[in-house]
Amino acid sequence: MYQIIDVEQWSRREHFHFFKNFQDPFFNVTAPVDVTALSATCKKNGWSFFLACLYLSSKVVNAIPEFRYRLVHGEVRAYDRIHIGTTIAHEDHSFSFCYFDFQEDFPSFAEAARTAITQQKIRKTLLPENHRHDLIHYSSTPWVAFTGIKHARQFGFEDSIPKIVFGKYFAENGGLQMPISLEAHHALMDGWHAGQFFIQFAAAAKKFAQIKTV
Repeated sequence: MYQIIDVEQWSRREHFHFFKNFQDPFFNVTAPVDVTALSATCKKNGWSFFLACLYLSSKVVNAIPEFRYRLVHGEVRAYDRIHIGTTIAHEDHSFSFCYFDFQEDFPSFAEAARTAITQQKIRKTLLPENHRHDLIHYSSTPWVAFTGIKHARQFGFEDSIPKIVFGKYFAENGGLQMPISLEAHHALMDGWHAGQFFIQFAAAAKKFAQIKTV
């Protein structure tokens, strides 16, 4: 479900018109986030660190309205809820894209994720059958503690879906830091909104120990 935003009455009207026709309207922010408590909680309970990152990130993006905006057929849509589109790895080092719906509680989220990932690993097609706009595109590079990411782009193709990548966490000052890359459409959000994502993700990661056991 979504609502169409009246762009001419929108507080972002000037910014939207300024950025929307750029050949490359996406900006990228990459920064480290403290995942010390998050990693410890996942290891203690035998949880997937990657699924925990997906869950916390999805909670944050659904709480920030600008992450739910999409540019589709020239109109700006505000989706009620944003779901997950993530890369998953195969044993032969290839990958597929996998979609599944967001769930508010972590046990339900993890179950939905495991089911969708298992099914997509069996199909092993690159893309799921249905194309959706109500997603965040996720990926992970657990082999590299990157300091920047550049995504492949098909210019001329209408795309406004944010992309979030989790990197390899590393030890620093007695804790663990993980780089996160966020790429977003500048017509739909600015640096302040990107900053809120990093701030809220870091806060959510520290509180994850309070999550009930799956």
